Amino acid sequence: MSWYLKYRPHQIADLDLEDVKQIFLQLMANGQFPQTLLFAGPKGTGKTSASRIIGAMLNDPANEKAVRSIFFNKKNSKNNALQEPSQDSEFAQRVFSGQSYVVQEIDAASYRGIDDIRRLKERIFLPPQEGIMAVYILDEVHMLTNEAFNALLKILEEPPVHVVFILATTELHKVPATIVSRCNLVSFHKASNEEIIVRLKKILELEKIKYEEEALQEIARRSDGSFRDAVKLTEIAAQTNNITLLEIDKLIGGSALVQVKKLIKLILAKDELGIAQFFSQLRQENMDANYFYQSLFSYLHQNLLGSLGVAEYKPEIEQKISQFLLNFLLAIEFNQATPIAFLPLELKIFSLVERSKQQQGPPPTERKKQKLETPNTKQKIDDVNTHSLEENASTLEKAQILTAISEPELKADNLLPDLVQETVPEYVSPGVSLSKVLCDHWNEFLTKVEENNSTLAALLRSSKPQAGTNGIAQVMVYYRFHQEQLEQPKFKTIIEKCGSCIVGDKIKFQFVLTKPQTTPELVDIPANTQELEALAEEALM
Repeated sequence: MSWYLKYRPHQIADLDLEDVKQIFLQLMANGQFPQTLLFAGPKGTGKTSASRIIGAMLNDPANEKAVRSIFFNKKNSKNNALQEPSQDSEFAQRVFSGQSYVVQEIDAASYRGIDDIRRLKERIFLPPQEGIMAVYILDEVHMLTNEAFNALLKILEEPPVHVVFILATTELHKVPATIVSRCNLVSFHKASNEEIIVRLKKILELEKIKYEEEALQEIARRSDGSFRDAVKLTEIAAQTNNITLLEIDKLIGGSALVQVKKLIKLILAKDELGIAQFFSQLRQENMDANYFYQSLFSYLHQNLLGSLGVAEYKPEIEQKISQFLLNFLLAIEFNQATPIAFLPLELKIFSLVERSKQQQGPPPTERKKQKLETPNTKQKIDDVNTHSLEENASTLEKAQILTAISEPELKADNLLPDLVQETVPEYVSPGVSLSKVLCDHWNEFLTKVEENNSTLAALLRSSKPQAGTNGIAQVMVYYRFHQEQLEQPKFKTIIEKCGSCIVGDKIKFQFVLTKPQTTPELVDIPANTQELEALAEEALM
């Protein structure tokens, strides 16, 4: 027997959704029960199970007097409270397993026309073959045609006394308001991962099957709030009587959680080769990209909530890492069409690793050696009042303090290739101003900058070079934002190195803020046609 049928709830109190359970318990205690119900909610949340429980309860011999009093207006009892259905009787078992005509399920997606509703109208006037009440479930009722809805409306207004209608739908917004207004709406919602895990643990304990906590969390994530899907996935994964992530990966068809954890480890290790091989493997396994993205963000978000104490989850990565990766990766346009699967994510991660390596600089041992050998280190240490340190401080603590004081600021020099040429360019004559040489070869300079940073080159293209004094090249910019960006140390270093490549010697830059030109410059038009064409080409380019 399928686990889903075996462990399906048999009483109202067994329902997993607490709010739905309380609605029915309140109706039972008050001795009132509607004849038309509308169950709305996602698949696998218990709509059919609740319908069968209602069918068994209304036909239970212990509730006969209360049912006759509620539906047939026969005041045979002062107490009309309804009791939970019996789970042991043969009749109840047939109802729970869907083998009794007391509860009749009709697929409204297949029988959706007005003729189908007319045939239903003829059937409902026949009393049930056993029991007192007949329960009709119209599953996926939103699929009915407009004419069928109109015919159903009349039935719901005046149903036979021995009939209870339960309309079930996964898309409530498609059900006409006239139908909704004549039903008692009961909203079923997706189960939380915690609710699903609790349910699965009960089943596995009864079946005496071992499990990993992470494996149940993966099943809960993949079931997407559906108890039914969660139980079925668990049944498949339990073939070896030990549910693990590896078993889920083998039997269910690829656990994205295993791959997600592997990817995060590669990112933290800055293993570019491993990352490339990882995405190549995903493509070979034909992993669904949307499912992988969902698993990735779900895992990072769950770790973040666990770190904050919001969710009952033991975080496996630090809060700041989870938060950073969420912010960084959410900037990706996952919906863009690409010829290669996972390409946007792969490129984004490569850029992250590359940037991280650049900011990290040399290894710690080498970096410490550089710090101690820095020319200014001794002067900085002498300036510190070492007597303020506690006498009991360990040698290691003192070394850490002195090292922190002598920490050299990370320079862009360490991040760039050596762009300075050893030989002086042929077009540079002795005694000629270097700033003037740079102005004369401005386009070559821009090309050189673009090879290192295209955005920086774009900023310089919107400016104007001007020969300055003392070998300083002045660059006229028209916006303060451009000036601030160009004066950043990391950008200025790139500019100076590229300028040195052009003029063959060190050259400094000064960025001057000026007003944009309001009138066009007068340009002498050359008489030579070839020169005119060259000028036009230069202007258009």
